[in-house]
Amino acid sequence: MLKRGWVCLSAGLLAVVALSGPAEARTARHHRRHAHHRVAMPLIPARLEAADTPPAGPYASVLLADADSGRVLFAKDPFEQRPPASMVKMMTALLTFEAIDSGQLRLDQKISISRAASRTGGSGVSLKAGEVLTLEDLLRAMLVASANGASVAIAEALAGSTDAMVARMNQRVKELGMNETVYRTVNGLPPRRGRGLPDVTSANDLALLARKLLEHSEVLHYSSHPVVPIRNGTLLLRNTNHLVGRMDGADGLKTGYFRQAGFNLTATATRDGMRLIAVVLGCPTLYSRFAVAQQLMEWGFAHFSKLTLVEAGQPISLEVQVANGATDHLRPVARASLSYVVRNDQKQDLHVTFQVPTTVSAPIAKDQELGEIIIRNQEQVLDVIPAVSPVDIVTSTSRPVNP
Repeated sequence: MLKRGWVCLSAGLLAVVALSGPAEARTARHHRRHAHHRVAMPLIPARLEAADTPPAGPYASVLLADADSGRVLFAKDPFEQRPPASMVKMMTALLTFEAIDSGQLRLDQKISISRAASRTGGSGVSLKAGEVLTLEDLLRAMLVASANGASVAIAEALAGSTDAMVARMNQRVKELGMNETVYRTVNGLPPRRGRGLPDVTSANDLALLARKLLEHSEVLHYSSHPVVPIRNGTLLLRNTNHLVGRMDGADGLKTGYFRQAGFNLTATATRDGMRLIAVVLGCPTLYSRFAVAQQLMEWGFAHFSKLTLVEAGQPISLEVQVANGATDHLRPVARASLSYVVRNDQKQDLHVTFQVPTTVSAPIAKDQELGEIIIRNQEQVLDVIPAVSPVDIVTSTSRPVNP
């Protein structure tokens, strides 16, 4: 009997489920080709009882971070260069969403599939040369079913060629400070034997990329669904990320695998207003990447909390005297909000202090910076928020000028 909240999965869940017509035949061929890969996969629970410590393995490198601040909550060998495999598609997706935002591309844009895209190996959705799909369908295929040919088609539409797209990707790498990353493909496929090197990155760089990608909330519109449709609903794509739809709060982001890379995953989940990013590289089995990522995020959710320390517009507890002003005092307010992810056993170590002058002279403009709100723990300053005037204050001798 299955326990409540648990779902039984097979490692061989098809990436594509056909509804009718030619798509059904394509799915059958896919099923026959990959039948020998199917093995029973253990249950993935909706929630796990969190351990006292992060998982020790099996993996080559791992990182857990708060998505909002980027604070690293746990890491092991986070700067080790490793092949990301299909998680390369996260950068392809980032450049695509940025192009949509700038007006260079549109989600409803029709894209003709090239011969190169149709002949791309690895996982796919049986693209045919000359077939026309929308950019949105190609994004779904790339992000959810990890379709390699869809990545090629998107790259050609955005940059003109895969080589030009790779150049753009590596330029974006420099801009984002992804110091261990070099892209050589648009989809993460390994090089043919003796014909070059694979893409490389690190857990730290993938967390940086994931944070940037999550700024485009549209990505979760695709990655958060266990199944998404393309081709006017005649073909359903099953998510390669088996945490989605099973682990509470899991809604992305991307899987990756080839033999030399191992099984990889960049996962994200949100609970109680806190979003975590888990990067797991070099796992030995399909299931272990999901198990490690879930254990890691469960540990994070159990042992850390997101505290709102300062809210924008919140008055501080100190008054400032105003010399020569129409009013003789004011109470500065916080210019911005600040939340901080802290270990539950270290909440008492956080302190908020104020550094403002005792007196300021009019005139004073609204939002004029008057001092600082300082957030610190026992060891260091964590952040500083400007304390500003909530109103305009004129001098006491000022008079309105009649026209």
